[in-house]
Amino acid sequence: MHIGTRIVAPEGFGQLAKDNFYHCLDNNHSRPNILLVQFAWRNKGQPNALLLKIPREDFEAAIDDGLIVPTNEQPSLPPWLEEMAGVNFWTKDSARKNAKVSYQDLVTRRHALLTPALELLPEILDAEDVVGRISSIARSLQPVQHESRYRLWLMCYLCFGRNIWALLPPFHRIGRWERENLSTKKQGAPSRAYGRHYGHRMTKSIGERCKAAYFRYMTPGRSMTKIYADAMRKEFGCHSVTAGKFGLEIFVHPENLPFPTKRQFRYQLEKLVGIDVIQINRYGSTRHRNKKTAPEGRYSEAVANLMEKVECDGYFTVEYPKGYVEGATLPALCAVKARDILSGLELGIGFSLGSEVGSAYRTMLFSMAVPKDYFCMLWGITDIAKDDWPCEGMPQDIKVDRGPGSSIQLIEDSVKPVYSGMAPSYTPQSKASVEASHPRHVHLQDKPTHFASQMTVVELAKREIRALVMRNNTADMSDRMELDPALAFVPPCPNALWRHYSSRFRNAATPMSIDDAVRAFLTPIELSVTKAGAFLGPRWFHSEELRQSSLIQKLARANQRSVLCNGYMLDMCLRHVWLELPRGQLLLLKGRLRTREDESLLDVSLAEHMQWKEARSIVNSAYAVHIAAITAKMMDAHEADTGKAWEAGRLRTGKPKRDEVARMEAREAKQHSRHGRGV
Repeated sequence: MHIGTRIVAPEGFGQLAKDNFYHCLDNNHSRPNILLVQFAWRNKGQPNALLLKIPREDFEAAIDDGLIVPTNEQPSLPPWLEEMAGVNFWTKDSARKNAKVSYQDLVTRRHALLTPALELLPEILDAEDVVGRISSIARSLQPVQHESRYRLWLMCYLCFGRNIWALLPPFHRIGRWERENLSTKKQGAPSRAYGRHYGHRMTKSIGERCKAAYFRYMTPGRSMTKIYADAMRKEFGCHSVTAGKFGLEIFVHPENLPFPTKRQFRYQLEKLVGIDVIQINRYGSTRHRNKKTAPEGRYSEAVANLMEKVECDGYFTVEYPKGYVEGATLPALCAVKARDILSGLELGIGFSLGSEVGSAYRTMLFSMAVPKDYFCMLWGITDIAKDDWPCEGMPQDIKVDRGPGSSIQLIEDSVKPVYSGMAPSYTPQSKASVEASHPRHVHLQDKPTHFASQMTVVELAKREIRALVMRNNTADMSDRMELDPALAFVPPCPNALWRHYSSRFRNAATPMSIDDAVRAFLTPIELSVTKAGAFLGPRWFHSEELRQSSLIQKLARANQRSVLCNGYMLDMCLRHVWLELPRGQLLLLKGRLRTREDESLLDVSLAEHMQWKEARSIVNSAYAVHIAAITAKMMDAHEADTGKAWEAGRLRTGKPKRDEVARMEAREAKQHSRHGRGV
């Protein structure tokens, strides 16, 4: 127990009352008594320092019995200054402009007055009457000091670590006088236009009426001026009249009842309602959170492992893709992607055309689950290696917004990841990590324009996949890196961070086989299988495994034209499909061309495939008419040329006769046809 330790007697002890605090002033073994100080203060008025003496033997026995114990918290300042604990007092004066006396000068002056008492401190503590000895020193000073106040300064200085700032008066408590109950005059700054005493005194009842009027006439986005105008007219019963030399309107009450000015109205609302509530009602919660509140920490603070938390969201490309059949401008491509919170790595990507739909989320989940070189191969991308995009597996926790990604029918429950929560609509900060990673584009403040791309849907999707890989290798994640020696020489890109944490087994991903991912996330289809391969409409798919399968062999032996089988497809790219054999085995089939053409013709989305079928159905419908018309045209020409019908003759029974005349005519016909060139 050191000098100044605050103690308490939980159940009282002698003259020490229960729940009162005391400070140990002197515990010298050469003296028979212990000196304690009690600072008497009731949250207002002048504090006082009371000295108490307790026999040493009684005091130490009480400590051994637990009757006197130190408090858990030991203050560094007197009770009237406890609110200022932790404040750097040496910088307080810089905020006080035009101050006549600085805080530092004030406490330094008081400390100088205490110097005689501090020099005689052993003599004071040895005195029989300690209080009287301190009072005599106060009376001997020039100018003479108030005895009680001088004793208070000395006790504060000694009990609180000889801290010179313990001598500071409680100036921070100035202004806590209860104006509403004690004042009879109008408070606040005077009106420069209408005089010092213009207006009415604010009371508690008027403040409550201001609060009630605010909530009655407030609507989201409405200005305070309109709310105040309604409150004056409908709540306080005021009228507006033209007043004074300015010729401006003011409010008056017909019965001279009090009402608040606009400044009083707003000030009362800020006290009773709170500035945050007012700003949320005025600007909306999202703008208030984005512009008016301080950050609450980093999103990465909640994770320690890879794939522990994942955020998903979609964005639209600024380019509008080109139509596959006619080259028309199509709706923008929507790309849905997932991002890891710890490393910042973009884990997967899916696509849809024109809007954010469930198939894009399923494709994104599929791309997360499978090796990335396999996923890129499905799009015809062979230059991206597995190490260029190293993540694989399903996350433990995923956050989506209230859109297609949160649908309970999106995928089966057996493989559905844990949804930690749904981000509210129109709140980008709820998924700030993935929102911040979306591509940014300059919005030109000019006449409306759009960028018509020369790329098809699949080509634009392939570009977005490469852009994702580029971001994973170039984004700067320095702000997510701890001051860990193991990270000192790790590049700040997401790929490097992923490899670092994954090599230390800090990866919470759940593995999933490719076959399970295909069945769980991709779109089911029906394929028509023949001896030549599998067909999705007119599109032809084949593989060596299918050629050697028992299904093809059975079709060949049974001389059966085709059989329908279940399969799966990637909606945005029909370069490959999966065929499920009757025994449950999945085969990956690649699209094949009927002629020697560019393989880019295989890069077709389901929507483009349907466009092709629609175009071909129109052509086929017209082609059927074309066949009949050409047939009629040739038949008419033949009839005009020969004078005989296309099928002139009559039907006879039996075989043609082969008599001598017929044989002779046949020989002559063959002779003319053989020597026709020389005729």
